[in-house]
This record gives sequence, C-alpha cells and structure tokens, in this order.
Amino acid sequence: MILVFGILIYGCKQNIKPEISEFKVAQHYSEFTTKMKNNDTLNIGVNLSMCMWREYDQLQITKSNDSIFLQLIEKRVMDDESIRFNKVFYDLKDDTLNLKKMMTDFDVNYQEKKSSPFFIIINPTERGNILLRTSGLGNREFNMERYQKIMTELYPIEMAEYKKEDFTPPPPPPKEIEIKETKME
Repeated sequence: MILVFGILIYGCKQNIKPEISEFKVAQHYSEFTTKMKNNDTLNIGVNLSMCMWREYDQLQITKSNDSIFLQLIEKRVMDDESIRFNKVFYDLKDDTLNLKKMMTDFDVNYQEKKSSPFFIIINPTERGNILLRTSGLGNREFNMERYQKIMTELYPIEMAEYKKEDFTPPPPPPKEIEIKETKME
C-alpha cells in the first residue's frame, strides 16, 4: 500500500518543462511559419506611408497548438480612428503572395536613412528589432500593393470595406449646377 501511494505521489510531482523556443528574430524573421514554437509571438509594424499619405499597420503573429495565427491589431489611416481586425489562421502557401516570402525579398543590409522602414519586426522577448527598408518610391509602391493583396487574402471582407471607405472617389457634382464660363476683358 505504501508503495502504491509512493508511486502515485511521485508520478504526480513530475515537472513538465515548457517548450523552450529557439526562435530568434535576427536569424529567423522570414521563417516564422517553421521556426516559431507554440506560444511564440512576433510583432510587425508595417509603414505604408508615402508622400502625403499616412498609414500604419501593427500585426501580431502567434503560434498556438502548432498553428500560425495573424492579427491586424491596429490599422491607422491618416487621422482616422484606428481599426482592429480579428485573429485569423495564417494559411498562405509558399508562393509570392505571402508575408514570409515578401520579407525574404528585402535586403536586410540596406539601411539607407533616407528610406523609411517598411517592416519593423520585433520579438517581444528580445532586445532590438529588424528594420526592412524599401529602396525608393517605386519599390515602396510595389511592396505596398503586394502587402495589400496579402491582407486582402487574409481579410477579404474587412479589406473590401476599408478600400470602399478610403479609396472611393467623391461623387460627381449635381447636374443642376450650371457652370458658365466668362471671358475676361
């Protein structure tokens, strides 16, 4: 009887050690789908500003139950109120239309100060961050379009609403208004 209780008590006191992650932002930021362990988090700031347009997204990528999830925590456009999207399952294939591939296409060594960062990648458990910069306005516009396509894949309804609100041209003026030209003398 004492032996049975001893085995039960010893069996209940086993220490289950949590899985220790070896995910390091500096080395693995573009391989987050394969290198992240359960409970790892990666925060990514996306600067979509250009010329007079101001837009910023804050993404959070997490791994839970061996699945990758992405959440657009905050979308700020100009001076409008921030928008928050729900967490979604990240299931984009390894083609050109995925965040992982997009990040690998940036040159991490390109750090010209005249070019503002496009991606600001942060692991909350590490110091420092990775800045991925575009190499000019044409490259920035290309990456902005690519990023918007990825977000449209992940958030089709929310992005359609966002585009309708922010990118719909104003209606034409009413036809009842008659515009007359006058000649200057």
